[in-house]
Amino acid sequence: MRTFPLADVRLLPGPCKDAQDADVRYVLTLDPDRLCAPYLTEAGLPAPAPGYGNWEGDGMGGHIGGHYLSACAQLWAATGDERLRQRLEHVLDVLGRCQEALGTGYLGGVPGGARLGAELAAGVVDADTFSLNGRWVPLYNLHKTVAGLLDAATYAGSGRALALATRWADWWLSVSRAMPDDAFEEMLHTEFGGMADAFAALAEATGRADLLAEAQRFAHRRLLEPLVDGRDELDGLHANTQIAKVVGYARLAALTGETGYADAADTFWRTVTQGRTVAIGGNSVREHFHRADDFTAMVTERQGPETCNTYNMLKLTALRFEATGDAALLDYYERATLNHVLSSEHPERGGFVYFTPLRPGHYRVYSQPATSMWCCVGSGMENHATYGRLVYSRVDGDLAVNLYLGAALDWAERGLSVRVEADLRRSDTAVVHVRAAAPVDLGLRLRRPGWADAMEVEVDGEPADATEDDGYLVVRRTWSGEATVTVRFTTGLVAEPLPDGSPWVAYRWGPVVLAHRDGHDALDGLLAGEERMGHVAAGAVRPLADTPVVVAQGDPVDAAVLLRRDPLTVGLTVRTAGSDAPATVHLEPFTDVHDARYTVYWPVGTDADARRAELAALDAAEAPEAVVLDEVVAGEQQPESDHGFAGEHTRAHATGATHSRSATGWFAYTLRDPDAAASVLRLTWVEPDPAEPRAHEVRIGGAVARPQAALVQDGVLHEDFAVTPEARDAHGQVAVAVHGRDGLATPELLRVRLLGATA
Repeated sequence: MRTFPLADVRLLPGPCKDAQDADVRYVLTLDPDRLCAPYLTEAGLPAPAPGYGNWEGDGMGGHIGGHYLSACAQLWAATGDERLRQRLEHVLDVLGRCQEALGTGYLGGVPGGARLGAELAAGVVDADTFSLNGRWVPLYNLHKTVAGLLDAATYAGSGRALALATRWADWWLSVSRAMPDDAFEEMLHTEFGGMADAFAALAEATGRADLLAEAQRFAHRRLLEPLVDGRDELDGLHANTQIAKVVGYARLAALTGETGYADAADTFWRTVTQGRTVAIGGNSVREHFHRADDFTAMVTERQGPETCNTYNMLKLTALRFEATGDAALLDYYERATLNHVLSSEHPERGGFVYFTPLRPGHYRVYSQPATSMWCCVGSGMENHATYGRLVYSRVDGDLAVNLYLGAALDWAERGLSVRVEADLRRSDTAVVHVRAAAPVDLGLRLRRPGWADAMEVEVDGEPADATEDDGYLVVRRTWSGEATVTVRFTTGLVAEPLPDGSPWVAYRWGPVVLAHRDGHDALDGLLAGEERMGHVAAGAVRPLADTPVVVAQGDPVDAAVLLRRDPLTVGLTVRTAGSDAPATVHLEPFTDVHDARYTVYWPVGTDADARRAELAALDAAEAPEAVVLDEVVAGEQQPESDHGFAGEHTRAHATGATHSRSATGWFAYTLRDPDAAASVLRLTWVEPDPAEPRAHEVRIGGAVARPQAALVQDGVLHEDFAVTPEARDAHGQVAVAVHGRDGLATPELLRVRLLGATA
């Protein structure tokens, strides 16, 4: 199954075109000189403008620059906008000067990145989940640069971009050759992005066997081997770290023909899409895979599915589709595209979403060009450039229509121009216009979606003679002049439970997920600033017990009724708190809801009061015993990075959905207490095993501290330390460090909290 170059497809007016246009405006707002500043600094060259702040200025310099290259190349291919090509060429000019100045082939904006290679080659490997030799995910960062260069070569035909990437790869190989396999595999404990995918793509572009061998070295056996055996061992793992690895497996499967890579990619895709994915097509909570049999966190947490995850899942799905031609893969691709990805950008002012909370009555936060440099900004700039990627494909001379969204194809090789006019949010009919410059024999393959109960096809107003073949209805004929193919779907409302079967449902019409617009109160931080946690919707959460309940004795879909098809509006009968009378709330496409609170998942039960009591119990479990002024969850990337994590010879752990950190060396965080309101610093540990010798000391504000109180409860140990005036710095911050002693490892720390007065 061969897809078409992105440059051969143009989006037509509709929601995807609106998103693409907003993306172009956002990308052009960014200053390429500021994005290039970290590269110039690392190369020892003067920068004409200061670098951006936020993640770019906090240890991740250059990662947005790599995404920017990708976005400019993809958007240029998708639109033909020459301003994007000019930006791309400007950045390539700067990167070429940087690589030449260093003289080694190295190219990157990672702080101290050039020295990293020498350290690794000398055998210095201090790898933690998100830290390698004291740097924040440096290989992940470098991957963005290489991927940007590859995209410039692929989508913009830039030979010099490929030369820059190849020279960088030669530098890396000089490092890698000095690393024995055990040290290399230890290095892979740190998130390294899509390095396997990038080296495989470089190998494909250059034909070099050494680059393919390096791609296989990046395969990371710790994840690969269980997947080859068909085992799901994903609980507790950082989701996007793993998805990027599996994209590499899919690419390696295509290049090498080795079935193990294909088996691993299949196992992962099936496991994630069937058992770990919610209605909108996203996955994970707080960036991690929670237990597959317990989705409670999905409806309680602010930090729901991460957009980067879906970005990489779409890459993986596209590679598997190209390898197999399996139309069933496209049901997921379509769902994730039309719901999660399309909703993750503001359609008017632009701005990208990091987390999409699925807690009822919560909201999303949007990036701003000058302040927000998150990973989901980088992948977001790419997401809305590639809507045309899988709309069409070709197989055995036939043309396949895979996705029903507005897009036009110029298939010059066959003399065909094709236009799909569709917006599934507004209509169950799609129209395909086919114009042939000269008579041409081929089959028009029209995907039969899994959400369609039936599908009818007409050509120029007459029923078509169509045959079913591998998930498609095929209209085979000689196409001459212009023909209009009308596709009508029979579909309806569906109430979709969470994958664990718990009593929550989301409603959708066909592939379109519906939501209730739920107010505009307390949208704190709606437009993100430069603060490290600006991507999290930090406004007050509503009590779960206040969520209206769907009362259903049978299928919860019976509580919903279609009110209008255009615009799509559904009435849902619910029972609200404090009233026994039924009430109706209106649902609309989730992608239309912006700058507001919303509810996608609804609690369902046979008795409203009993279900509400269960929700109240969840609320009570969330209520803190004291006012939590600041908190770090040990072993999770963003909470640690947001609190100035530093350390040596330390390792994060994940057991199921529980994360922790220990060290034979040390690790430290900085917590914030600007109002000097904290009275207690509480460290919570995994209860130590007496049979396992461990030793540690806690330092607060640089001084060794002793706990005032300790309590063992439910397998964890809480230790409380006094927060004295001497413990705070001039900004009200409290530094806490945990050090190993006597050559022994520390206990496993679960969290650190600054507590105020009892609530």
